[in-house]
Amino acid sequence: MRLSNKLFLSFLGLTTVILIATLSLARWSFERGFLDFINGQETLRLQYVADELITEYTDAGNSWIKIKQVGLDSYLRQNFNPRGQLHSPNGPRRPPPNGRMPPEQNEFFKPKDIGPPTLLYDAADNSVSGDARFADQATYISLPLYLENEKIGELRSWPKAVSESTLASAFSKEQLWTSMVIGLICLICAGLMSWLLTQVLLTPLKQVLSGVSKLSKGEYKLHFSHQRKDELGQLMDDVQNLSNVLDKNRSAKNRWFADISHELRTPLTILSGEIDALKAGIRPFNQEQLESLEQETNRLRHLVDDLYQLSLSDIGGLRYQFATINPNDCLAKVLSTMGRTIENKGLSLKVECQQDLSLVADAQRLEQLFINLLSNALHYTDTPGRVEIRLYRQQHNIIIEINDSAPGVNETECELLFAPLYRQDSARTRRSSGAGLGLSICRNIVEAHQGQIKALPNSLGGLAIHIELPSIRENA
Repeated sequence: MRLSNKLFLSFLGLTTVILIATLSLARWSFERGFLDFINGQETLRLQYVADELITEYTDAGNSWIKIKQVGLDSYLRQNFNPRGQLHSPNGPRRPPPNGRMPPEQNEFFKPKDIGPPTLLYDAADNSVSGDARFADQATYISLPLYLENEKIGELRSWPKAVSESTLASAFSKEQLWTSMVIGLICLICAGLMSWLLTQVLLTPLKQVLSGVSKLSKGEYKLHFSHQRKDELGQLMDDVQNLSNVLDKNRSAKNRWFADISHELRTPLTILSGEIDALKAGIRPFNQEQLESLEQETNRLRHLVDDLYQLSLSDIGGLRYQFATINPNDCLAKVLSTMGRTIENKGLSLKVECQQDLSLVADAQRLEQLFINLLSNALHYTDTPGRVEIRLYRQQHNIIIEINDSAPGVNETECELLFAPLYRQDSARTRRSSGAGLGLSICRNIVEAHQGQIKALPNSLGGLAIHIELPSIRENA
């Protein structure tokens, strides 16, 4: 079943359950209220009759003898008519002594129209007058009669149930059918609203599904136009950001392949040309020619090694053995091998290291980090120039700063330096043997140590590499 159908049925089912529960409670409340209304009407009728009976009781010398002679039905009949209208107690008409109503009223007031069965009891709970057919039933409505705060009797009535009354039953059925019609209309409206709500909610989801389908086919140019601020809007933004990332990665991959091809083609072209020249006898095969071949071969080998190291670091294939070390020792070991090379190029080296530094790191990878950073400074610093190295503690981090002199890098290009095979010189002139992979490997090593690395222009006119490594490594 499709999601739209599930969502529609869910909305409709929930609305139906709530509607049925509401109508059931309304029906129950109506029946209870209607019963209370009937009982209230009956209590009001008894009150009207009670006022007349108390008057007759007083006129008869505090005796029920006249009520026994005339009959309770005569007093009930004058306070009730077939239309359910009660006569006001302010002006009741007493029955004549013979207990008969006028002819014009006897035409309307028949014995069956005197109301529910009613019985009058005296103070001793003895029956005085009235319909005693239901006297043995426990459920009834009673109204005590008092004269000067003394109980002189009691009226008891046994009203029919709602279902036993023809008029009440008809009214109840009419209300039931009305409720059912209203419920049906509400259910139809709920179905229409559920369908509209389903379409509104699923429209952005359908757009996302269409976008994901395009992504799976390699179409990364997605654009969602929406003003939503909810979770669906966030999902659309995330999918669009994903498409942008995939498009950038595809472009970077294609550019990387082109750069790798270019980097590999240059030494291979030189090697092929020199070998062809040797085979043709244009150049003599001597020591100088061997050194030239060896130089291009070493350049090619370094490039392949750097690519291999970068691929391993990208996929997490580099092995790390973390231990508590002093980064000063790693730097001293690297400077012992590279210091003379830096000085031979005509660069002055300044090192400032804070004592007693400790760091949880892989010593071999940290040495590789220093080698790549110093090699980058060596290759891209003009002679005469300066290279400054600082190591110090800042709160819970170990800070490594390497600054070199001109030439510098624009601030907008600093982040691009960490991209694989990126070099600032757009003409791709070989001012060095580097292939633009060293800083990429440095970034992977720093991130493996849960640190941060960034490049910025410095006051010396060159490039500043700023690294922050946590002194205590959190477990991944």
